[in-house]
Amino acid sequence: MKRCWDSNPNNRPSAIEVGEFIRLFRSRKNEEIEKQFIEAEEYRKTNLLSVENIQSTTHHPQAYYTSRLLNSYTKDLSKYDNINNNSVEIVDFTMISADDEDKYK
Repeated sequence: MKRCWDSNPNNRPSAIEVGEFIRLFRSRKNEEIEKQFIEAEEYRKTNLLSVENIQSTTHHPQAYYTSRLLNSYTKDLSKYDNINNNSVEIVDFTMISADDEDKYK
């Protein structure tokens, strides 16, 4: 998976290689790939920045611009969670089973 993030595009896997890794993962023939996906998902979940962490950061005294949360724009976002807006579906690869194969083609 780290190869996908390589700064040199020549070191990144091709789409065919990525597709093969996903096929191996879905068929569970390669437990190492499954282990890597699970570890990556756990890492992602434990390293999400919380709102408190973002707000508690200190800023350099000579900084001209600082990032800030747009609370007036984001406070009501949760009420739009269930609206069908043709957005991309995010799939948790750790939860896909062989029964779901036709669903994600």
